[in-house]
Amino acid sequence: MKKLFWLFSLLLVGCMTLPPQSDLFEEKQIETGYFSIAVWEKTNIQKGKPLRLYFEGDGTPNPEHKVAFEFAERDPSDNVIYIARPCQWVKDRICDQKPEIFKEARFHNEIMKEMQELTEYLMKKYRAPSVELIGYDGGAVVALNMALKVPTDRIVTIAGITDIDAYNSYHDISPKEDDEIANPALNLSLLAGIPQVHYVGKEDEITPRRLVERFVARMQNPKSAVVKVVPNTDHVHWEGVQLDY
Repeated sequence: MKKLFWLFSLLLVGCMTLPPQSDLFEEKQIETGYFSIAVWEKTNIQKGKPLRLYFEGDGTPNPEHKVAFEFAERDPSDNVIYIARPCQWVKDRICDQKPEIFKEARFHNEIMKEMQELTEYLMKKYRAPSVELIGYDGGAVVALNMALKVPTDRIVTIAGITDIDAYNSYHDISPKEDDEIANPALNLSLLAGIPQVHYVGKEDEITPRRLVERFVARMQNPKSAVVKVVPNTDHVHWEGVQLDY
């Protein structure tokens, strides 16, 4: 019986989504007003220089595919920080009590305020004059919203959700509390002044290219906003793809 229990335990562990692991990064947990948020900071960050922040995609709460972290790990720059979303890879009582935080309310205005608090803390900690914001999947919503709050050199999205209303419509999702959701597509005039690159997999059926192309097309006189379609790539398999730095 003990042997069977041990084997079953191993199977359960094998199915779990484990936190990112890398010798290049130091894992930390940073307290915001309501959450303890997990971040991985490169060990040789240079103070006084811009930061490059990577925001992870959606999860329940942990993402099965750590695409944003994989890109952060491949990034040759020193000033790289990977930021998990609230409730990812942390044991937080509020997350146990309110699973809607990482489900239907993950783009709520209050969640974005917490991410802004974290972003501003990191900038102050490293005396960073500005940031470059990179978001995968739902992390793109965070990146686009943060670009409206802090000095931003560039926005990069990867298989990103750029317009929550269009995404919900495409997937036939009934939105909840529309007026409380921080949809970046409602601030196109402000975003148009920030350089941005949107990467989308040609085979992606979760965030297909037409959604981000429509998002960019609706901007009036964007300073620099381009869509780059990556061949032979779907929503989660981005191994070996390099971003243009």
